[in-house]
Amino acid sequence: MTDQGETQLDFKDRTVGLIIFGAVSILIGVICALLVPLSLVAVAFSGSAAGAGVDYRSALSASALYTVMAVVFVWLGIGSIRARRWARELLLSISWIWFLTGICTLLICILVVPGVMRQLGAAEALPPDLMLLVVLVTIGVIGLLYVILPGLFVLFYRSPHVAATCRVRHPDPQWIDDCPQKLLTLTVVWVLAAVSVLLMPAYNFFFPVFGAVLTGGAGAALWALVLAVCVALAVGSCRRAPWAWWSGVVLTLAASLSSILTVLRYDLAEITTLMNLPEEQVSLIAALGLPDGWPMALINALVWGTFVAYLISLRRFFPPASPSVDG
Repeated sequence: MTDQGETQLDFKDRTVGLIIFGAVSILIGVICALLVPLSLVAVAFSGSAAGAGVDYRSALSASALYTVMAVVFVWLGIGSIRARRWARELLLSISWIWFLTGICTLLICILVVPGVMRQLGAAEALPPDLMLLVVLVTIGVIGLLYVILPGLFVLFYRSPHVAATCRVRHPDPQWIDDCPQKLLTLTVVWVLAAVSVLLMPAYNFFFPVFGAVLTGGAGAALWALVLAVCVALAVGSCRRAPWAWWSGVVLTLAASLSSILTVLRYDLAEITTLMNLPEEQVSLIAALGLPDGWPMALINALVWGTFVAYLISLRRFFPPASPSVDG
């Protein structure tokens, strides 16, 4: 046990930083909460202005996701202000996922947005300088929100001084003590996968099944099963259960094969039709110029293969089950 004198010499108190970043987290949660009614109002007004039907599926799905995000960020922000160790660990895991996916998002935007804006500018006869400004602002905002902001969270919460501050202020055992940081991040990944099911109503519950596609009620039933499985994998991963690792690998391989076979059978136009997307979204997706067939299959293989490699790197955290001993 570390005495008080040694503790004061070993780390710098980061209580103020925990309060500041906790307040930022709460602010993010409040913004997400405000987006719930705004998304409903926006889609209603846009539908009325266009004289077309309102796509409430997207609005309700987005509202459900924003609600979850609001609760999580406010809850974790309060935990950070109170210097709770579980809040620090969870915020670090979420920030890493946010940061890494943000880098991928930024790279995709750098490759795609200029071309899309050129097409829109040519269609609307907009000045090239204006379109360049729009491209730069768009990429800048995405870089700020998806790379710089989560990067700051990562830099702060991964600091040993922050960890020590939380540990000294709350030395009592907590539920995260038996779950290493990398395993906690995997747990968060499974939880996020479960939460993502909330978005599926916006896509007509599109569910690829090894080259076939289910939508509507059948797709909804399978997505409900996916939600339950992801929750079980999250709990099992946090508890370091070997079955959770094996199940995660097998199911990920199955999902990757299913998505690859589906994109090989259906082109992008057929997929958007099956998703029953609004015409505005279909036009935007078409403007992106995404590949079909084997190029899209290779992209799927790369994404899924990266996640499988990630799971393999965590194998050491799942000890083999102890053999039973007969009395």
